[in-house]
Amino acid sequence: MRIATISVHGCPCIQPGGTDAGGMNVYVDQVSERLSRLGHDVDVYSRIHAGMEKGFNERAYNLTHVSAGELALPKEHLPRVLQEFVSEVVNVAEDRSYGYDLLASHYWLSGVVGCELSNIWETPHVTSFHTLASIKKRFWPDEDEPKIRFISEARVARDVDTVVVWTEGEAEHMMTQFGLPRDKFNIVPPGVDTDCFSFTPIASEQNTKSTILYVGRLDALKGVDLLLDAFAIIATQIPDVDLQIVGGGYADEFRRVLGRIASLRLADRIKLPGVLPQSELPKIYSDAACIVAPSFHETFGLAVLEAAACGTPAIAADVDGLRSIVDDGNTGYLIRERDPTLYAEKISEIVENPPLRKQMSIAARNRAEELSWDGAVANLSEIYNRISLARSIPAPLR
Repeated sequence: MRIATISVHGCPCIQPGGTDAGGMNVYVDQVSERLSRLGHDVDVYSRIHAGMEKGFNERAYNLTHVSAGELALPKEHLPRVLQEFVSEVVNVAEDRSYGYDLLASHYWLSGVVGCELSNIWETPHVTSFHTLASIKKRFWPDEDEPKIRFISEARVARDVDTVVVWTEGEAEHMMTQFGLPRDKFNIVPPGVDTDCFSFTPIASEQNTKSTILYVGRLDALKGVDLLLDAFAIIATQIPDVDLQIVGGGYADEFRRVLGRIASLRLADRIKLPGVLPQSELPKIYSDAACIVAPSFHETFGLAVLEAAACGTPAIAADVDGLRSIVDDGNTGYLIRERDPTLYAEKISEIVENPPLRKQMSIAARNRAEELSWDGAVANLSEIYNRISLARSIPAPLR
């Protein structure tokens, strides 16, 4: 079938880990690539952005950058150019004489576009939100989200043919929040490339494993402050351990984190290399004793899963998206309380106990192999085919 994938701001050629780029960019790329390998024709539509002509290898799918608003338009201003985005996609499809069997959208901005295109083309529409305003607001009340987002997410969830979610908890939240039936949702967790992110037990044993790792955006919801407080405790107990924070964020948040590190007098023990290419991450993961994910909320912790594929145990917050990856006591530890002392204890336990670390490394890799991209995309392909077929069958006469 021919699939139109809408990802307004999450272009798959943007390096993950930056201000507005993360797991969704990886998700769109991996799913589109593997759907194409299964024989589907996939066209990804994303908005123009700086650097879009650089550093993106040939893919099996077709990526089109849509002109909608000025190049440097901030994400918070994107709602006002969505209608322009719709018109441009319609024009491109008409110029290419494309008709689509299915629309797939990612994030609420793309969901709004997808609903418009679905009506224009009379095409079934599948969406994934990746994150919801109502969930962010629950865990971080000070988060400033526009009213249009709350309204749009409810409308998109109601109007689409199905919502693909990562966990049962995400489905239950939307059932309650939007008053939707259970059969509106399909649970398909994302995956990991277990060839790219690999684990070599011998290399693991030879490494001293004195690095604690964080990978993700610098964002209040990610709980970086909790990690810094935990590391301040560890630094007084284990002299040769360091912390590496990989990822970027808004300049103000980056400066705030640097200031907090300075106030804790840990600048010589903490490295912030910024955003790194995906090609460098497997070694970063493999060289770490553990990865720490102290998030207030995670829809799905892709970095934790990538680390698991490299045999790196996790110390993670006991929240929905991370709970689906980390097997407490087996592949790492889940911590319910937001207590830096508890994080410090569990991190130290893994850092200072090589036999335990080896045992958890093997278990983490085994868990990652259960969550491969190929399995996830095979499930998505079946869902897409089923929904497309259902739309094409006329309703019975009454």
